Amino acid sequence: MIKFDPIGWLEPVVPIAWLHRIIRACAFTIVLWFFAVRIGQYRNFIWKPLWAAETLLFGVVAIAFIVRSNPVDRSHGVKEIIVPLIASVLPFGLLRTYPSRWIIGNTDLLAAVFMWMTLSTALTVWGMWAVRRSFSITVEARDVVTWGPYRWLRHPIYLGEMLSAAAVVVWRWSWSNAAIFMLFVMIQLLRACWEESKLERVFPAYRDALAGSRWFWRT
Repeated sequence: MIKFDPIGWLEPVVPIAWLHRIIRACAFTIVLWFFAVRIGQYRNFIWKPLWAAETLLFGVVAIAFIVRSNPVDRSHGVKEIIVPLIASVLPFGLLRTYPSRWIIGNTDLLAAVFMWMTLSTALTVWGMWAVRRSFSITVEARDVVTWGPYRWLRHPIYLGEMLSAAAVVVWRWSWSNAAIFMLFVMIQLLRACWEESKLERVFPAYRDALAGSRWFWRT
């Protein structure tokens, strides 16, 4: 059975260093487009702090794709490439449902949900900035990050994303959104486990370096 490995297939034709540059350039271009769109949506946001947090997130992700180092152990196969890519687009599916009337009609509740989304997005931004040189959407190993929120949380980016997605589900409730959210959480937890396994294999000191951090039920 042929393993899904696009980089491996192209490596005999294109030098691996150039493949990584091409991936970074394409990802940077896509994220930069989202960043520009978000800037243009300033007037559409009722809660400006949320706009600022989401805009900053796109900006930090764009920077991460510029400055990140090449992987020590790159991603291979559907599990490490396709599944994480699916997770990266799933939250956008939550926006297809219209906001819930019981939320829209309650100013205090709406403000609480937006504050929830702002704080969880800020956690994601913090984690993204801390891991920027080691950032990856697919399951790869670059370096062990132990500063910023990683001093206490093993996966602050995933936690922030899941909390943000949960807030969107409350804001735009539907059974389809609940299903999308459950699938998203399941994939995020799997990604976390896959990444930890790879980091432990590549960097034997990984577990000791993050001994003081927590990731839900795992110590």
